[in-house]
Amino acid sequence: MSARYSNSPALRLQAGKSPLRAALCGGLCLLGVYALWGVYTRGYPWLAMLLAPGVTGLLWRLGRDPVAGVELCWHRGVWTLERGGVRRPIAVTRRSTATPWVICLAFSDLSGASGGHLWIYSDSVSGEQWRRLRVRLTLLS
Repeated sequence: MSARYSNSPALRLQAGKSPLRAALCGGLCLLGVYALWGVYTRGYPWLAMLLAPGVTGLLWRLGRDPVAGVELCWHRGVWTLERGGVRRPIAVTRRSTATPWVICLAFSDLSGASGGHLWIYSDSVSGEQWRRLRVRLTLLS
């Protein structure tokens, strides 16, 4: 890491529940129910009944917020992700995307597990943490 950024402040971002994510999931649930209703009213009730458990399971799984309670840390060039008391080192990739309302943080796990994406919404963290994460991702690219 260059000396220019070595003294920048550490980042300790604790993600909470996001009302924006809940609203988006609620809208998707309504669309799923509407799609099943459309299949039913077009004369395919058995197909709608066959698809209903799968759609319900997917929407229920999507409704759980996997980011709530996750802590993302950056200190002296080292990124870590903590969940349930287990801290693991990660490497944030350049595929990460930051918009004004959501950050998609792409990472690879350095402890041997597979990487993934972490969707962090602006209303799930404090404004100061949000700004620091956006600055850190800007410096990364």
